[in-house]
Amino acid sequence: MSDEIVRVYAPASIGNVGPGFDVLGLCLESPGDRIFARRAEKGVRMTRLVPLDEKDCPAVVSVMPPMDARNTACVAATAVLERLGVDWGVELELYKGLPVGSGLGSSGASAVAAAVAVNELAGAPLRREELLFACAKAEGAACGAPHADNVAPALLGGFVLVRSNGSVTRIESPLSLWVAMVTPKAELPTREARAAIPTEIPLAEAVHNSAQLATMVYGLACGDLSLLQGAIDDHIAEPRRALMIPAFFEVKAAALQAGALGCSISGAGPSIFALCATEEMAQACEEAMSGALQEVPIAHRHWTSRVNTHGAQVDTRGEAT
Repeated sequence: MSDEIVRVYAPASIGNVGPGFDVLGLCLESPGDRIFARRAEKGVRMTRLVPLDEKDCPAVVSVMPPMDARNTACVAATAVLERLGVDWGVELELYKGLPVGSGLGSSGASAVAAAVAVNELAGAPLRREELLFACAKAEGAACGAPHADNVAPALLGGFVLVRSNGSVTRIESPLSLWVAMVTPKAELPTREARAAIPTEIPLAEAVHNSAQLATMVYGLACGDLSLLQGAIDDHIAEPRRALMIPAFFEVKAAALQAGALGCSISGAGPSIFALCATEEMAQACEEAMSGALQEVPIAHRHWTSRVNTHGAQVDTRGEAT
């Protein structure tokens, strides 16, 4: 087998962007997961799993994902190998930069990094869009349903719409947007957050979210910041999950007062994001959101990121040492 190593970085993502519950996701520049992959005789094996460094992210309780076939990286890698129909396997090293259960697409990032890495080892015969099936399958193994609002943006970059049939559309936007993020030290399992959403939604809530989502998508496509202002206004998931997140209302009020275009829950939470027009605005919102949590006080992590428009990246290729 070849000693070639492929290194892939897959970034964090935000699912359920505002009114886009299970429909709209966006990609961040950082943080993210890294996969080192090399060919093996057969099958998929994870040879190393390096956990999140608590010194870099002291506010988050780091729950380790499994280091076996249940890991989303292994599920995605297996699916890509089957699609390619090759007679070789792969060994994976996973370096976690994302905490599990943070609302930042941790399981999705691992899946995306592995899928891209396996494809690269084969000479990249599949387009990014063709890898989506493997990433969604891995997400389904992790949370019980193959949602693509995290894996699609991490794979393709930018803002991505996910249809009920599983197809995705990347929203091409002329805007260069930024995001301010805070992750309070709190555990909010995705299954619990999902259970808070009823299976039937009142008509008024559905109509409101539909109008807000349409306005947001049109504003992104046209590059109209005035349409984005206030469009992140969710009447379905946010009201039902906000009480599960420490100081959410205080953080949101601080972000909006600091000039954010909108603020809501990142994925299933507990992370909170604020969409911003400029880097300076994102920095101001980050400071305000962190300040709101410091007043409680609640330990947390805070940072800013540009909206990532390219998705997962192949870092380098090299020989094993």
